[in-house]
Amino acid sequence: MKIALVELSKSHEECLYSQVRFLSGSASIDLYLHPRHKTQVTPYHNHCKEIFFIPIRFGFIKRIGLAFSLAKTFAGYDKVIFNTASSSKLLRNTVLFLHFFTSECIGVLHNARKLESSFTQRLISSKIKKYFVLNDYLLNVVPKNKTIQLQSFYPIFFPPFSEPIDKPEEEIWLVVPGSIDFERRDYTRLITALKTTPPNKKLKIVILGRLNKASKDGEKLLQLISENNILHYFITFQDFIPNEVFHTYIKKADFILPLLTLNNVYLTYKISGGFNLAFAYKRPLLCHDFFKPIEDMSENAFFYSNSSLPEVLHSLTTLETPAKPLYQAPKWDFAFQRARYLHLINA
Repeated sequence: MKIALVELSKSHEECLYSQVRFLSGSASIDLYLHPRHKTQVTPYHNHCKEIFFIPIRFGFIKRIGLAFSLAKTFAGYDKVIFNTASSSKLLRNTVLFLHFFTSECIGVLHNARKLESSFTQRLISSKIKKYFVLNDYLLNVVPKNKTIQLQSFYPIFFPPFSEPIDKPEEEIWLVVPGSIDFERRDYTRLITALKTTPPNKKLKIVILGRLNKASKDGEKLLQLISENNILHYFITFQDFIPNEVFHTYIKKADFILPLLTLNNVYLTYKISGGFNLAFAYKRPLLCHDFFKPIEDMSENAFFYSNSSLPEVLHSLTTLETPAKPLYQAPKWDFAFQRARYLHLINA
């Protein structure tokens, strides 16, 4: 069986490696990727046949031509898996052209709401009849199109990376992965809590995203940290973070701190990448109790409320080991996730 695994956007490369590993050995896999991912996918070569980078074109006529060219190329495969199966005119047009060919199309949805409310997604779903979502609780979404099949898989497997960072034994690392974004993350609550917490030299907050002083959100975060005289708590990065460094901080984190704003979309339609990084390395999460209804969180996270965060931060230095067993379910094993993924692919 020949499979094309496709990522037309600049995002979501972190979901590709798990799929390549799942498919390896049962299919011949070619990757078709946005050029943005070129430096990130070197470890993939051992698990797939070819990697192609899509020449991004601008202008309506050129983009239509590219979509038709991609569709003709994908027609040579038994199955085409779109790693981001929404929110793209190039994707929409490519999928519509694929109606002229027999290749089966499968998609990964990063926001399941698209199945309920997006007209563009309905067009895409005229060809894509099988979708993956990225957590079990997202299977509760009810697509308008009754012919659609849904399955979940967890993209929580990554290449083996070297570990160039040593963690001082006395330090407690709370890692906040992802870009600096005040709309998505509640930095203000964290900074207020740190300001009211008794001084603690052991506690380190790792902002694991590029803290660009020139960006509006980067400047705002730096200003808040400086104004409150809490710079000593933070480890930050002004430049791009290499994969080896990024994943080492996740592996060695005492807690992953997603720091998400309290948005119902995370309870019903999408999952934070920070959750999956914690799942990947079986690290405990530290979350607002707003997220407690999510089963994976209730089993593998510690929680704080609006008022208790300062107390929780203060108590972390006395927690030698988590007070409950973590990641006990079979779903965290590679074989389990692979079998679930291939079941939908082969259905």
